[in-house]
Amino acid sequence: MLKNYVNDNTAESCIEILSGVHPHHDYDGKDVNENDKHLIMSLTKQTFKGIAYTDRQYELVKNKIELYQDVLANLDIDVVKCLNTLRKELRSIDRSKWVGIREVNGVNYIVVRFSFNKKLISALESLRTSGINKLKLRDEKDTKVSYYTLSEANIYKIIEVLKDRNFTIEDNIRSQYEKIEMMMKNKKNYLPGIYGFKLKNLNDKAVDYMITDIGQEPSPENLALYKDRDALYGIEHFDQEDLESSCKNLTTLSQRIVRRDSTQVLINSSSFTINHIAESVLELNRYPLLVCLDSETELDDLTTVYHSFRNIFSNDDFCVLYRKDNDSPDNKNFNQYIKQNSLNNSLGNTSKIVYTTQDKLVKTLLKGNWRPKSALVFGCTRQVKIKTYLDELDLVMYYDTDTSPFLRNIEKI
Repeated sequence: MLKNYVNDNTAESCIEILSGVHPHHDYDGKDVNENDKHLIMSLTKQTFKGIAYTDRQYELVKNKIELYQDVLANLDIDVVKCLNTLRKELRSIDRSKWVGIREVNGVNYIVVRFSFNKKLISALESLRTSGINKLKLRDEKDTKVSYYTLSEANIYKIIEVLKDRNFTIEDNIRSQYEKIEMMMKNKKNYLPGIYGFKLKNLNDKAVDYMITDIGQEPSPENLALYKDRDALYGIEHFDQEDLESSCKNLTTLSQRIVRRDSTQVLINSSSFTINHIAESVLELNRYPLLVCLDSETELDDLTTVYHSFRNIFSNDDFCVLYRKDNDSPDNKNFNQYIKQNSLNNSLGNTSKIVYTTQDKLVKTLLKGNWRPKSALVFGCTRQVKIKTYLDELDLVMYYDTDTSPFLRNIEKI
């Protein structure tokens, strides 16, 4: 075949020539601006694979051909014909954008559909900070859809992000969103919360439980305690000025715990000591406390916690739920420390500080009526085997310098 002979006067050929890698042309692309080379090469690779342009790609291609028409004309290319001729018919792209509800295996999900768009992807990714994560579900018929857990909070936040981005919002989800939006605009009438130190939009049993748990109705002195338990109580609104005033007399760590967004937090061991944590446990009335010991540092951790609380609680209030086999000096020292300090008490309803191991769920925890109000976990580098138990608590404090990338939903405070 003749060199520099182009067997089709098409837009695709022009782009392939400009890339400098046309199989039948020796032009090396020397006149093409550096800023255009990546795009032109990308389009060339696409046509080499036999993939047709989309309508938007075709408009871009024509723009580049017109930009370099003098270069192509000097190579005896019929630019006008190329501009209006394609090797392959344009690919049709479904660019529909919608939000709806779909059922998969008997479960309803929020579904968002759109073609690739960096700004939209970035907007949806921003929802992750609110705990809204895309689910690992795939639609074999349409790869452009993303699935999210169906909840009122997710409906509201997702549509708030997308409603001004030309999405079609289907009726089945729009009606729910409008109801939620009305509630958000009239919080005092709908949203469970504390308004002017009054518990509102909560059932009587829930109100009685909260007041009994805290010890008093909401007041300037205890409003921070209610906020600390908002996930447990289902409280969604606080008057911010009142809350700030209630928090200002708390320690720095206590304020950070109160203002957390997650039930699981990382307390940096480089910034705070166990004494700081003990102070917050007392200040926020977060005992009984379950202390989860790391097998590699358990004696040191047991000792540190005991020293922080021994002048606050009597020895009868401490309980260690497990012992070590006496087959090594370290294990013997661990058992001996428990005995010497009279920490070998049975678990009872009045136990304040209870130690357990991270390596297994001690069955004693599941028996009886004792329940912790918070937990302290030493280390944050691995999944602990009592995670399922800890997930039931509304405050779990991990004590370490950083979190493992494999442990999600742990908030650094």
